[in-house]
Amino acid sequence: MILLSSILLIYVLIVLFSTGIWIKMKAEKYSVHKPWVTAIVVVRNESENIKNLLNSLKSQTYPHLEVLLVDDHSTDNTLALAEEVAWEGLQILPLPQVSTAPKKEGISFAIQKAKGEYIFTTDGDCTLPPQLIETYVNSIGNKHFLSGPVTFKKNNQIWNNIQTVEFASLLGSSAVAMDLGSPIMCSAANLFYRKQTFLEVGGYSDNLNLASGDDEFLMNKIHKSFPGSTSFVKDANCIVETEASPTLSAFYRQRKRWAGKWNQHLNSKLTAIFIFAVNLATIILALQGEWIPLIVRFLTEAVFLSSVLIFLNRKKSILYIPITQCIYSLYVVFFGIVSLFPGTYRWKDRTLR
Repeated sequence: MILLSSILLIYVLIVLFSTGIWIKMKAEKYSVHKPWVTAIVVVRNESENIKNLLNSLKSQTYPHLEVLLVDDHSTDNTLALAEEVAWEGLQILPLPQVSTAPKKEGISFAIQKAKGEYIFTTDGDCTLPPQLIETYVNSIGNKHFLSGPVTFKKNNQIWNNIQTVEFASLLGSSAVAMDLGSPIMCSAANLFYRKQTFLEVGGYSDNLNLASGDDEFLMNKIHKSFPGSTSFVKDANCIVETEASPTLSAFYRQRKRWAGKWNQHLNSKLTAIFIFAVNLATIILALQGEWIPLIVRFLTEAVFLSSVLIFLNRKKSILYIPITQCIYSLYVVFFGIVSLFPGTYRWKDRTLR
């Protein structure tokens, strides 16, 4: 009982500290020249989303932007729809060969053709605010790698709002960790970095055996080579919206893919072990009827999550914080166990490792 309560107490103190850091965070702005930026998107079977993505890229206020759309052997009409909204700054490139890590291969392939000094990457189901690229260019300063906020597109479904709350917790904690100089995670849906830095650290050359990790593996390599050079941009002009998992099975496949990355780096591994311990302790205390430490935990979390959701303009999702908290511990413990048994998963009609 004392040990379990102590684990929760440490967690509560960390959440309180993180809330203070998050509230104080603000994006820095620099006066810079206007270099070319290359936006790279690797897509496969994104017919439902491709027009929204490309239109949001076409609407960027930044003047020196090229877009490289890499098609990963789509079997639907993604390419035809992309060509309908094509403009002079868009190039559509077929991925030369089928790969075990198609997104990493696609980004590496496009970077070789990119004329931009900076690279922006996102996903095929995302939409971007019009000032996103301009804000990143003005925010990078002497940094090598920027990560930005991501949230799910709005709708009134309970399942969507639960995912929005859960993802806000990941976003907030990763932003605080990066601000403290110890990055643990980021989202591939919203990254901005120097092309030369990507080449200097060898891109994905040492992790092409894993399909996922085009975000965190690169972030950790850059952080290791250039300590203190990664930063989170807390600016509403950088909020990327993406699609939530429509079903439980899709959610399971996505989180299984994410969980497979947790044990690849020391910071991520230690964080995952601690979070697993916190949520296992929560379950045991609940079964024992020890409610006071749980109430303290949930109230502290609610303050932190509310501050993140307000920034993301997802105030209605605050109402779903209690529901999410009731199932979150079971979810974390389940996927913590799943991550111990890496294997394959299905993605876009493919089996990947």
